[in-house]
Amino acid sequence: MKLLFGLTLVLLVTGCSQSPSRHVEIVDSDFVLSGKAVFGRAVENLELPNEELLDLDSNIESYLNTISPGLAPDTRLKGLLSAFRQGDIQFEYDANSTFPASEAYHRKRGNCLAFTLMMVAMARQLGAQAYFNEVDVPPIWAQEEDEIFVVYRHVNMVSEYARGRRVVDLNLAAYDPIYKQQKLEDRVAFALYYSNRGVELMREGEERQAFLYLRKAIQLHPDRADLWSNLGAFYSHFNHLDEAEQSYLQALNLQEGNPVANSNLERLYRSTGREVLADGYADRVRYHRERNPYYIYYRAREAYENGKFKLAEKRLRRALRADSSDHRFHFLLGLTRYQLGDVASSKESFSEAFSLVSNLAVKNRYMNKLEFLMGAGE
Repeated sequence: MKLLFGLTLVLLVTGCSQSPSRHVEIVDSDFVLSGKAVFGRAVENLELPNEELLDLDSNIESYLNTISPGLAPDTRLKGLLSAFRQGDIQFEYDANSTFPASEAYHRKRGNCLAFTLMMVAMARQLGAQAYFNEVDVPPIWAQEEDEIFVVYRHVNMVSEYARGRRVVDLNLAAYDPIYKQQKLEDRVAFALYYSNRGVELMREGEERQAFLYLRKAIQLHPDRADLWSNLGAFYSHFNHLDEAEQSYLQALNLQEGNPVANSNLERLYRSTGREVLADGYADRVRYHRERNPYYIYYRAREAYENGKFKLAEKRLRRALRADSSDHRFHFLLGLTRYQLGDVASSKESFSEAFSLVSNLAVKNRYMNKLEFLMGAGE
């Protein structure tokens, strides 16, 4: 359920403890958004895509009319979700496919945003209250390529009703309520859609169409750094380096620590021989990365898997000082302390981990790991 924010970015390994200065740059946004580098002229707003993302066709509406007709909206929504569970409606996860609601329904596949557009549209058609919810899934560093940083943006649907809050997610087993999340206005969710499609089109080599979609995203939500970073990635991809630089700088004006913009700027300056500027942005990447508890956790996991348990414990304690609310940190600390022979402390860490888990699938996974660990020690 990955939203396609930015190109892959490479992080350097050496450290730097000095805080970078406040980042404020003058950006010519009209120049960046004009599209002259792509079209040879300024693009008009009327040329931008304007898809009806939540529209449902008559076939879908007819099907929805058969679900618990005449009953309360929430009961009808439960009936719709039951149809998915029973396989009456099928949907396959496809990370690289962002579709509007109707297209997602008929193609029976898509990423988390496509699925959520479809579900929000159908829930509202049934009369249920439903909105887009962005989940701040922590960054993940690929285990097999420890210099690759993958940024995830995950969207699901929330429907609130008299008895509580129902989360509808394409992969609910991977959803964790501890992650920070926020309600999105439709306009913002639509901006994410256009940005996603822009990056997909970029990867397909469709330069003009990709630009139009990325500009549409920024038109809908100009204050979101990720969207400007995506535009910079687009310009970098097609070798429009002045426009790429301006786009990344605007992303950093909006979010100083944006990892994609910082890293891609470092790479841009390095590729064009501006080493002093490149070194400055490499420092920024290191500064923000080394204060990121999830990166510290990744490095602790790496130490654990290499049998360096003292180093793993040190890193986990540091990660927990930055964020003590993530059960994964506590669970790995429990495993580490068990390996160090400190059984009493490991039990405390395991207890804290389980107290923070509300997802039954995660609890079962942890229990299986503990049973295997204890069995292996007998």
